[in-house]
Amino acid sequence: MSDLLEILIKAKDKCLFKEEVFIRALDEIKQFDKDLNLDWDDGAGEEWARLNHQEHGIVYMINSKIGIIFARKSYESKIPQDLFSMYEVFITENYDKDEWFINLAKLKSEVKQISWHASEEAVNPNKISLNDYILQQFEWPN
Repeated sequence: MSDLLEILIKAKDKCLFKEEVFIRALDEIKQFDKDLNLDWDDGAGEEWARLNHQEHGIVYMINSKIGIIFARKSYESKIPQDLFSMYEVFITENYDKDEWFINLAKLKSEVKQISWHASEEAVNPNKISLNDYILQQFEWPN
């Protein structure tokens, strides 16, 4: 199991992040590969954008508030090089494997830009996949 919080803290500390940097990164990635579809609704307050490929599924997950990109290993060569200097880029083989954990109390205190919306019963923070972590943003508390 890997600690997701360590990566998020590195990304938070990497840069003072602005939305225009995030939008520019999305545009650069889409220009690099025109077969990608963006799944992100800024108006709904989504923190994470996903870029999907019809054949390969999710190939990128990018946070809109801190400088982090999760990229599928098969797409590593398609990441525009200047993004490596602006973002913490983490390469993953699988978005669905339950190989992560996150300390929610530390997340709340150390990475205030990121929200956790799901109850621990809905999404287990001690054993999650990257996809579960991203999708928890849609699980609004009762």
